[in-house]
Amino acid sequence: MAAMQVSDLCLFIAFLLASRRMIESTGGVTTLGHLSLGQQVAMGRKILLRVVGVMIVGSVVVSAYGIQPSGARMLLGFDGIAYDQQTIDGFLWSAFLAALTLLLVLRFEKAGDADLVAAFKELWSHAYYLAPAILLVTLIDIGLSMLQGAGRGVVFAFWISDLAPSLVRALTFYAFVFTFAAARLWITLAILIYALRESYRRSPAAPASGATQT
Repeated sequence: MAAMQVSDLCLFIAFLLASRRMIESTGGVTTLGHLSLGQQVAMGRKILLRVVGVMIVGSVVVSAYGIQPSGARMLLGFDGIAYDQQTIDGFLWSAFLAALTLLLVLRFEKAGDADLVAAFKELWSHAYYLAPAILLVTLIDIGLSMLQGAGRGVVFAFWISDLAPSLVRALTFYAFVFTFAAARLWITLAILIYALRESYRRSPAAPASGATQT
């Protein structure tokens, strides 16, 4: 459990970095780049507590309906933002959590809190744009999973072989895993941030966060 918490926190910090880069690359303004590592960790602990709570509730609800495998997999939804999932519902759940996490980050940047109810309201108000974006992320993740699956056996066979020094084999395997993880993370945030910006631009109301302003 401790290792999972450290892993999720590291993934969250990578999520922040990618979010900042994508916002800035599209002409947006954000203060995420001014956060120290300690502030990022503190933000991560508060936001991840809410996200984990959503995963637990989702898992309990699905399991209560007798869908045990899916319910258990929902507890790995946040990891699925970067790492490979095994089922379509898992990909969709991770894409949804990515959108919710992004809104929580923007909420924290704006108001200094991680109000989960406010984030859900924001998600609902921008659902016309975010729902198709979540579906697109799901489809792309499925495609990436197929590509990764096609190469996984070859890379794993190389890792357990004697064709190269153990360090080279290990580095090859982890480079393979983290390359796909980085691709998923960046593509996911690129799609979600673009959809959110379009929603703000086409909305008569003023943007709720400086991160979405040009």
